[in-house]
Amino acid sequence: MGEDVLSEILVRLPHKSLARFQCVSTTWRALIAADYLRRRLPLITSGVLFHDAPRDAVGGVRQAYTYACASPSSSSGATNDGVPEADDMSFFPCHGTSSIIDGCNGLILYYSSSPQQTFHVVSPTTRRWAALPAPRKKTLLSVLSFDPCASPHYKVVCFTGWLPRGASVEVFCSERGAWREHDELDFCLDTDAMSATMHCFGGAVHVLAYSRHVVRIDLATMACAVTALPAPVSYRARAGHCRGRLRYASRDGSRLRFWELVDAGRSEWVLKHELGINDLVPGGSSQTTTTTPTFLFMAFHPDREVVYLWTPGKLVAFNMEQRRVEEERVFGSAKEGAQLIQIWLFPFSRHLASCLA
Repeated sequence: MGEDVLSEILVRLPHKSLARFQCVSTTWRALIAADYLRRRLPLITSGVLFHDAPRDAVGGVRQAYTYACASPSSSSGATNDGVPEADDMSFFPCHGTSSIIDGCNGLILYYSSSPQQTFHVVSPTTRRWAALPAPRKKTLLSVLSFDPCASPHYKVVCFTGWLPRGASVEVFCSERGAWREHDELDFCLDTDAMSATMHCFGGAVHVLAYSRHVVRIDLATMACAVTALPAPVSYRARAGHCRGRLRYASRDGSRLRFWELVDAGRSEWVLKHELGINDLVPGGSSQTTTTTPTFLFMAFHPDREVVYLWTPGKLVAFNMEQRRVEEERVFGSAKEGAQLIQIWLFPFSRHLASCLA
């Protein structure tokens, strides 16, 4: 069988099968790792849901946070039923005794405080996991950073104490296999202004601040840079990246505005797009308050002018250039009390497949 024919077969397989088939031979591994195949594969869409309703499960209570991954449409044009399924995490032995506290591009961060604080990083794609050594101090807030396009290595950032204008931090690097302490991380802003809304990209953590700023923490040097934002920070404001540039999503009344950073040093932004309820639902603004759908911004597409919005029970992909809904996926249902709180869109890559190996 020629490589061209084999590539056409591989591109139609589920991502989990591709991860396993790298072990078949060096030829298959090279094909699966090649940029040609990666560019043809659809992005993986995954997310964390919050549940506020109990159900029958282990102990009779639903876990507060669950992970779900959407099955992508095949490249041959066939579509799936649009219903992402909650990944069965029972392969991870600590699933029932730990809680999901963060995730990033296909990896999930679990935490348990009893009998001692313990972190695990888990890959639902490859069904592998790693236990982290315990940090020296008790953690107050933890963030996972992982870029499957750049490296199989990840970092876990734990804020262990707050200072008037900064924090004490411990950072775990999977490449070194150890924590490193930073006692005086300087935010360059009052700590009281910092929110818990963070976005990881390009080896940095971007933190929104209520003082109308975004703070970029370089994880290599632990240096902070502050950029003024073009609009106020609300609890639903989000940062993200599209085509390698930092973007900011803000709400102005009933409209969403999407900004792109042009010059960080000068805090120069440009308004890229606006979106209102009428763009999503014809006659939406004329509906009564009780029937008007609520749309919340979730994420930017990394390569295209597409934004992802959440309305109870449904994730909507909206093309900002063509002004139309491209895709809808069901995540749980409003009846079950499921709320999608975070999503990631990322390509399948050899780093994702080999992470935690």
